[in-house]
Amino acid sequence: MALPQSAPASPAAFASAPFRRNIRIYYLFMASTGFMVFLPIWIIYLINGRGLSLTEVGVFEAVFWIVIIVGEVPTGAIADRFGRRISLTLGAFLFAVACVIFALADTFTILLASYVALGLAMTLYSGAGDALLYDSLRVLGRTREYEQHAGRAHGLFWGMMVLATAVGGPLSYLIGYSPAILLSAVFFLVSGVFALMLREPPRRDADFPADPLHAPPADVQHTSAGDSQAGLPIFNEMIEGFRIVWRIRPVRYLVPFAAVLIALFDMPRFLTQPFVAQHGLDPLASAADGFIWSALLVPAYLGSMIGMLSAAQLMAKFGERRSFPTVLVFGAIFMIPLVIWNHLGLLGAIFFVSIAQAAIRPVASGYINRRIASDQRATVLSIFSLVGGGAMGVVLVIVVPAADVISFPAAFGIALAIAATVGVALWWLWRLAHRRDQRERIRQWSLPIAKPQAHHPRNLTTPQVGQSAANGRNGTGDDAILYPNVQNLD
Repeated sequence: MALPQSAPASPAAFASAPFRRNIRIYYLFMASTGFMVFLPIWIIYLINGRGLSLTEVGVFEAVFWIVIIVGEVPTGAIADRFGRRISLTLGAFLFAVACVIFALADTFTILLASYVALGLAMTLYSGAGDALLYDSLRVLGRTREYEQHAGRAHGLFWGMMVLATAVGGPLSYLIGYSPAILLSAVFFLVSGVFALMLREPPRRDADFPADPLHAPPADVQHTSAGDSQAGLPIFNEMIEGFRIVWRIRPVRYLVPFAAVLIALFDMPRFLTQPFVAQHGLDPLASAADGFIWSALLVPAYLGSMIGMLSAAQLMAKFGERRSFPTVLVFGAIFMIPLVIWNHLGLLGAIFFVSIAQAAIRPVASGYINRRIASDQRATVLSIFSLVGGGAMGVVLVIVVPAADVISFPAAFGIALAIAATVGVALWWLWRLAHRRDQRERIRQWSLPIAKPQAHHPRNLTTPQVGQSAANGRNGTGDDAILYPNVQNLD
């Protein structure tokens, strides 16, 4: 008797397999990228090993973010035009080169060159990875899982940072600063290999079914489709990305709000190394000091890992509209002890601020992804990173000198004051734009099906993808029948 045979896999199953594999490979890519052994020592390396002051380190960091500001949108446009996989691969290999230069640099100029290379590598990463992940999920019809997978991937990234931080201090004592930095270059090369294993998903919105609730506004979609082949290709991608950010009002305000919050809440983690050094610790003093140094730096990176992993739970519990003020208030509350005291015990507060800082990015990028077309996805996400780089550069110039000249509590106080004023103002503008946008989307989505069946509300059906929403109000109150809780919409 013949054994029963299972049905052969469908062509669609074979076609989607590489994109399911993309998710696993992207996890490996982010994990290998995160093992940066130089992280717990790079500031102290510049201060003790290269003779820079904390203010000069801040200037180097400002140059790094200026490079990001200049390079973000062009490299994002390159990713949209030529492929996100290519952009990630180039970024990984350039990171490896930059680490080698940074480890061997013995003059101010060469150190500056390493920072330029690091900044360019960062621009090739940012936007491209999140865009590739989102469009891979879009091929699979699983975009609602974006925050979960982005949070896990970035959580792995920060988890490997925690591991690198734990071993970086004692390893530096055993082999020295420069060899430890060179070890990071090896892991970036591994990241480049994983990037080459990724499958490039479709990059044009026309290749996907429409999403009537979260799609870009109709005029943005039409103009994008008409302009995508006109003019200089890369320049056109850049201009189109800026135009999309400006035209979609909630995105216009969310981008600076999230960028400012990320920059401000990153300051405690950024200043952790000089903060710990101020209390008399040196990772090269002894093996024990190396272990203690790493142990004291771990909470900041551990907080970032937890923040990334909790992003999906944050969205599930609070929704889009309430997640952002929740993170703002949470981070600000734990900034307050840093303003009042100057003690090593405050590393616990830095842990909680790092949770807030890390949770913002996947929630914000998920919000943006659901409202833009795939054609300019990497470009728009790079604009998000560009604004973040600008915010970071400004905050560094203001906060780091205050820590160097006045005190760490004064520096944290400045960051908290900016969050309580500029951050709250940008959040309020975004909130108004978000509510207005969602009400309009619900109205337009419901009208095409509500009007033809106004006298038969029990027979109302789900709107079809691509159905026109230009019929206007029918005056029957069907919006209220279909969506009685529109006022509570996220």
